[in-house]
Amino acid sequence: MVHTGACIASLLGQGGSRKYHLTWSWLRYFKNDRDRRDLITCGAAAGVAAAFRAPVGGVLFALEEAASWWRGALLWRAFFTTAVVAIVMRAFIQFCSTGKCGLFGLGGLIMYDVSSAEAIFSASDILAVIFLGVIGGLLGSLYNYLVDKVVRTYSIINEKGPVAKILLVMTIAILTSCCSFFLPWSAKCIPCPEGLTVSCPTVYSGNYKAFQCPPGHYNDLASLFLNTNDDAIRNLVSTGTIKEFQISSLFIFFAAVYFLGIVTYGIAIPSGLFIPVILAGACYGRLVGRLFETASHLDTGLFALLGAASFLGGTMRMTVSLCIILLELTNDLLLLPLVMLVLLISKTVGDCFNKECMTKS
Repeated sequence: MVHTGACIASLLGQGGSRKYHLTWSWLRYFKNDRDRRDLITCGAAAGVAAAFRAPVGGVLFALEEAASWWRGALLWRAFFTTAVVAIVMRAFIQFCSTGKCGLFGLGGLIMYDVSSAEAIFSASDILAVIFLGVIGGLLGSLYNYLVDKVVRTYSIINEKGPVAKILLVMTIAILTSCCSFFLPWSAKCIPCPEGLTVSCPTVYSGNYKAFQCPPGHYNDLASLFLNTNDDAIRNLVSTGTIKEFQISSLFIFFAAVYFLGIVTYGIAIPSGLFIPVILAGACYGRLVGRLFETASHLDTGLFALLGAASFLGGTMRMTVSLCIILLELTNDLLLLPLVMLVLLISKTVGDCFNKECMTKS
């Protein structure tokens, strides 16, 4: 979405596209280096705002990562752009809320709501958060190092022509499909919790996948693999569901997502950047939450959110924009001190091993 927004802005900055006969005379006023640069910055901010429903986070992302030069006029222009994105998205969500647009209208501006959990923390919780930050920095720096090696290898393969690109994509797609289908067979069937407001088990997207389990049981690993990435993240950050995922299942899923995220980056498809990192971070965050459940008062869903923050900080090496994006995603301002702490620690630890972030590798 960031790339898409920047590309659209770049087209507007050069007066449209003559190839597709989409030109407008009034756009000639923006056909200079400064205005085109500003438009691309605003387009990147709009992409973040649309992807994560985080208008303020989009402005800060443009300030921290996208813009090479910043001034006061650009600030309000980027803010106006993301405000329009938020209003248009809200209008579409409201229009589609009656089911006219399939699953689109079922969401809202808050994607992963964890505000129902109490964000009360003690000294032991701070130690667990520090541990999360250190692990996130280590895993993030290793992730960036391996991604750099993989991208260099893929660039050699991609130079051999379109057939090589297609074969590489097919290989990664088959590998991903095999992992998604065969790994859930290693998990045990778990009895459905009592007093649920949703159906358990189910074959639809969401929690508690049946996957070869008898009635009244679900496969927790299938609930992560056989779901959309958004629903898998939503399952991991869900609060009040401490025993929903086994420790072994979380470890298997994290190892698979971590590996697949590395080998998928750089192939000739728009595979995304933020969501795979958030998914892997949320998984190992919930895993740490399960390990610390007797010593910490924080909900495992909050641990998943902090794990996502730590892995984002370890890979992206951003702080302010990521902090605001996560807060806008989750609707929980009480987590601000912990999110700030874990981002600062993970970024600092990651910088000790490699300076460049994942987007610049």
